[in-house]
Amino acid sequence: MKRFLTLLFVSALFAMISIQSNAQQITINIRYSSENGGARKYVEEMESSGIAAKIRAIEGCIRYDYFFPADDPEGLLLIDEWADQEALNRYHASPMMQEAAALREKYNLGNRQVRMFTPAMPGPNPGGRRERPVQTRNQ
Repeated sequence: MKRFLTLLFVSALFAMISIQSNAQQITINIRYSSENGGARKYVEEMESSGIAAKIRAIEGCIRYDYFFPADDPEGLLLIDEWADQEALNRYHASPMMQEAAALREKYNLGNRQVRMFTPAMPGPNPGGRRERPVQTRNQ
């Protein structure tokens, strides 16, 4: 009986891991470069126009934050996190995606470097978040 319960528990555990891994969280780091303060102007307009707030309100958006690298006055790093691929697809299909793209063009943000990550282990990681890259693309 004890062996049966152990096997039942292990089977249930593997089923839970399998379900969690089908809906993996996605973290995307996008680094841009600009000229003449374009990166800062872009972020200012994304925030003041409410576009960034609307993106953050999309169901499944966990994080959508901008950072300026200390070693690059014309650089910009966007880190966005999504609950799963469906949430990211909702953003890509939203009007805010087109609005953000229009502003990137307006402020001439270029040299885009994209890196996507998913958690190395499904589920919560109390010891800290270890990630593994799943895609890198330079544009």
